[in-house]
Amino acid sequence: MNLPKKTINTPLLLFILICVYGCLATAKLSDFPNSANSIDFEKYLNEYSNGQQPNWTFETSSEYYFERELKMSEAELFNRIQKAMRYDGYKLNEIDLKNNRIIGRRGLSANEWNAMTGVYWKEKESTKKIQLYIITKITQDITGGWTENRAQKIGKLIEIQIDQQI
Repeated sequence: MNLPKKTINTPLLLFILICVYGCLATAKLSDFPNSANSIDFEKYLNEYSNGQQPNWTFETSSEYYFERELKMSEAELFNRIQKAMRYDGYKLNEIDLKNNRIIGRRGLSANEWNAMTGVYWKEKESTKKIQLYIITKITQDITGGWTENRAQKIGKLIEIQIDQQI
């Protein structure tokens, strides 16, 4: 009795593997901390004070930290963060002033399916400075990503907004 040989459908297998791999690099709201209290600002302050560069954590995630003297109300700070995010093409998905966080999503661009960025802030009472932590996660396919720190890019836009005097 001759049984037909079973063959693996290579294109189908390749398609399934690409889909599975693509799902591993998906930016989700649940990947972000729930509040600024979840962020170790002191760790980032020490790195910032020692002149370390902003973090590039993975191909699909980047971080940025900075601090400034607080020369405006928290409401004005919030407005300037929103303005910077919108300028960079983000649609604000979650605004949580109680927990000092804003999360935005930006759609399809040159080398990513979408990007999500969370901005967290905390006032350091002892110095009257505001500490800001930005994290960006992207969804992309198997082509890889640029080595651009997207969190730093939005962080620099926020710095410009904060440094402007009206």
